[in-house]
Amino acid sequence: MKIAFWSGQEKVGTTFNTAAIACAAVMMYPISIGMISSDYCDRDLEKNFQGKAQDGRRAWRRWNGGGPWEAGGTLAAGQAMAAVAAGKEAGGLLVAAEEEEYFLDGGLDCLLCREEELDGQLLRQNMQQIIEGRLSVLPSSRRQEYKWWYKDRLFAQMRRIVALMEESFDLVLIDCGARRDDFTREILQESELCVLNMDQASEQIGDFYRTPPTFRAKTFFLVGNYFQEELYNRENLERLYRMEADMLGAIPYNPQMQAASKAGMMDIGIRKYINHGMRGKNIGFEQETIRSARLILKRAGVIE
Repeated sequence: MKIAFWSGQEKVGTTFNTAAIACAAVMMYPISIGMISSDYCDRDLEKNFQGKAQDGRRAWRRWNGGGPWEAGGTLAAGQAMAAVAAGKEAGGLLVAAEEEEYFLDGGLDCLLCREEELDGQLLRQNMQQIIEGRLSVLPSSRRQEYKWWYKDRLFAQMRRIVALMEESFDLVLIDCGARRDDFTREILQESELCVLNMDQASEQIGDFYRTPPTFRAKTFFLVGNYFQEELYNRENLERLYRMEADMLGAIPYNPQMQAASKAGMMDIGIRKYINHGMRGKNIGFEQETIRSARLILKRAGVIE
């Protein structure tokens, strides 16, 4: 089963919403979730989870709970970090691209290049665990994007990878951003639910009803960075478009969570808001994140 997070326009927080709902869902229900971006070289999704923990580092673990995540079996993450540290201590200058070479053959790149060996075990070995056994993300490619990439033989494997993820997890969340390429269209057609992310200041819901896409029957509207004082607040949206309340989520703007996202600590940030009985200005974010995650899972048929 898969759920696509998509928007008809840029910069409406689709990736943030995907990561937040994924974290909330696994913390609320006994399910496992795998995440992937439909844009094979967009690293925004995984960046939500690559920050430093309180002890100054955050080592990814294999699916089976073994040692640090390895990149294509060439150099373990721990060795890579040690090498980078040694270079800095020696006065050497390592740019980001050089550091990334240690991980060039891991994640999606590894899966795209090993067509005959591609199976569930290889998939899990190349995914980064965020919450052990519950939430994982597939690191995007480090290749440079080029036009019509989805027609390349290697990238045809994206379909196989998504299918393997569905076999390996209870639910797959796909961050489609605002892409309109053929692969994204296929994802939107095949997903059990499309979470349509929208900017509160726009009339995107109106456009949706005036020119409904083919996935209209399985849609959930999600407003991120929501402000009750705006013209298009929840009450007005429900009234204008005669929308049922359980088809619309409105997650309030939260500067702490925006900072956690940029710092790569989305899971740690969300954990503070799930069933902790927040008070004051943060209670709205907690309540609506929980509500939206529950409604999305229910509409997709994951829970009753």
